Formats: sequence, C-alpha cells, structure tokens
Amino acid sequence: MNLKDILVHIDHRPTCISRLEVATRLARQQQSQLTGIYVMPHPHFVAHQPDRQSQAEEARKTFNQAVEEAGVPGDWICVDSLKSGLDVSNAVNIHAHYRDLLVVSQTDEENPERTIPNNLPETAVLGSGRPVLVVPYAGRFQHDLSRILLAWRGGPESARALHDAMPVLRKAEQVKVITVQGREGDEAYLSHEADICEHMSRYQLPVSCEKRIVGDLSVGDMLLNRCAEFGADLLVMGATCQSSRGWQTLGETGRHLLKYMTAPVLMSH
Repeated sequence: MNLKDILVHIDHRPTCISRLEVATRLARQQQSQLTGIYVMPHPHFVAHQPDRQSQAEEARKTFNQAVEEAGVPGDWICVDSLKSGLDVSNAVNIHAHYRDLLVVSQTDEENPERTIPNNLPETAVLGSGRPVLVVPYAGRFQHDLSRILLAWRGGPESARALHDAMPVLRKAEQVKVITVQGREGDEAYLSHEADICEHMSRYQLPVSCEKRIVGDLSVGDMLLNRCAEFGADLLVMGATCQSSRGWQTLGETGRHLLKYMTAPVLMSH
C-alpha cells in the first residue's frame, strides 16, 4: 500500500527548495497527493511588518509551480497564527494528524529564522503522531529514495519506523538493515534470536543485514558513517524520547542526527 497523503511545510527559507524537491519526488513515486502547509506568522515575530497576505500568496505560487512541474496532485493549507492562535509547530502537527507523512527541513542553526522555531523538526517527530521526513538544510537531494539504510534496535520505536516506512521500502532498490550495539550494551541486541531481516524478506524486499558495535563512536556517528559508505538516499530510524525538566525531548541519537544529518532521515516515534 502506498502513501496516499503527504504534508510538506512551506516557508520562505532557502531550505524550502530542497524540501519541496524531496516531497514532490516522493509523492510522484507513491502516487500520492501532496499538501503544502504555510503558517502566516504572528505580526509580533515579523520584522518591518511586511504584507503577510502577499507573502502567503508567494508561498502558494511556489508550491503550485512545484507540484505542477512534478505532475502530482496538490492541495494547499494556509493557517493564520493571528486568527487561529496556533504557532507554527502546533499548526503543522495538527494537520499532520490527518496525513500519512510529514516533510520538514533540518534547522540551520547558523541562519535562524525568527518566524520558524529552531526545534520544529523535534516537535514534529514527537507531536505529529506520523512519520516525519527531515531533509538536510545543506545540499540538494535529486535521487529517488532507492538506497535505504534502516536502523534497527529491537524496540517499539524501531518497529513503528519499519511499519511507517514500508511503502517507501517496497519501492527501494537496496535496503540495508543495521543493528548497532551502544557502549553500554543493549539487551534487545542480545536477548533473543528473532531476525528482522527474516520478517522483511517475506515482503520480498531487497534486504541485507549487518550488526555493528560502536566502539569509540556514538551510535549517531556510526549511522552517519554507514550512510556515507552505503551511499544512502534515506535513513529510517525510530526516535526515542526522554524527559528533561518536565519536557519531552528526543533521545541522544535522534538529537545528534537532527543536528548533523547529511541525508534525509525518516523518523517515527
């Protein structure tokens, strides 16, 4: 079964170009409708008080041109923060609840945008209830998602990520599953003989598996290295969370990848 309804965040940052390229290519591959969501910022966050309606119309035209050139059906959502009371993160998450997958960009911390929260990717992963495809802020990703690295650790987050990514995995030419044991050990890595590759082979996926021990590297760095060595078009992983001062945040590996990713990452929580 394909993804039928994909949501992509639209804004005025340079990263919107690569984000739209990835989203339209995935929508074409999946024969999906692509919906663009633009959030008109509250005037308090906008310098020099530009014409918010004109900016929204400019964003809509950019989106419409992209879906027309890609030949995929499109829809458009415009949320006015002033009228709705919703900030960017809440608006995106609410509308993602009604779609199969959400596409956002990695935050470029050296070039922040006042109207877009720096933690948007993290809040999307934790709050959308859907798989989130995060596109790196640097580079262009003009290949189909045909070489996929799946990070597997045997927990519920990995199981959810595998299930969520199955429509994309079934279109892949190569799928490599990597199980990484961290420095402190991993009970799920050692405690049973279940084989995720055996399960995936029942879907006739082009899959191979490997197990690694991180050694001096963090799990995040190990995954980034394997992405580069494999030439991955996509990394799929489950995202764990932890509580910090009463707030839910991503686990260490998820936060590391959101900061240093070099290829698109599909995260599920």
